[in-house]
Amino acid sequence: MRWTWMLWIAVAAMLVVAPVALAADHGGKGGAKGTRVFGELTAVAADSITVAVKAKEKGAAAESKTLTVTADTKVKIEKAPAAEGEKPQAKDGTVGDLKVGQRVMVKCSEDGKTALEIHVLAPGAHKGGKK
Repeated sequence: MRWTWMLWIAVAAMLVVAPVALAADHGGKGGAKGTRVFGELTAVAADSITVAVKAKEKGAAAESKTLTVTADTKVKIEKAPAAEGEKPQAKDGTVGDLKVGQRVMVKCSEDGKTALEIHVLAPGAHKGGKK
């Protein structure tokens, strides 16, 4: 009887701990590590980018965030879909392909100061509302 209670306690602990551990890991895809920044490019240099981040509170001014760009920073550029309803296709790019005014999603390092991946959104895509 004592062993069955210990077994049940161990199983209960696994049911509580395992989902928490999996949620924190995200399979090594960087989901829990670092942050993501959504906004519009306001400045592009060889070693940094500046993104105007929309304020979370309605009516507040946009926040400007400058991120360091390294040789390891990946750039993905979405092309507009050929037909309506299709997902945009992303191709590899370089920091030289970035232009002021483009809408981007940037995956940052844990400290939020370095851009790990810059994803340029297709024009007209991801507006955030229903049509």
